[in-house]
Amino acid sequence: MLPFLLVVLIVVAIVWWAANRRNLTRNERLYLRRRGYAPALAERLDTGPPANRDARLLDLIRSLGDVTPYSRQRAAEELARMCAEGRRDERMLPALIAALEEDADASVRAAAALALGNLGDVRAIDALNRAVQEDESLHARAAATRALKALGPETRDDLRAQAAADQ
Repeated sequence: MLPFLLVVLIVVAIVWWAANRRNLTRNERLYLRRRGYAPALAERLDTGPPANRDARLLDLIRSLGDVTPYSRQRAAEELARMCAEGRRDERMLPALIAALEEDADASVRAAAALALGNLGDVRAIDALNRAVQEDESLHARAAATRALKALGPETRDDLRAQAAADQ
């Protein structure tokens, strides 16, 4: 009788364990893929038709305010990639400047600086200059310097002229 009860107890434990293993739903897998957490899983997923570009852009802008620094960094890197591919949008500018100036994580600030450099908007020059002068992270300062260089010599000439006019 005791061996029978032991076998039943083991079978019940295995069934309970298997039933309580929680598999991710499709929506959870898509969410993780969009946030950059599961690249191997993302390759196996059938995500259906491509997302609307505008929806993707707004999702990335929203992700700049995500809880995890990794998600914010990935969002800034993806915005930089979009700008490099020629898909610039001026709605990126305020969110990227806010990420550059206010984010606590240096890798996010660096990614935002590079995205601003790829965006090519001269309105970002003031924020990039402040980052070069005031940011405590060498990584973020170097990224802001590269972004200023990416904006081109004409913007640096504009800066010099503006500095001369201010004095």
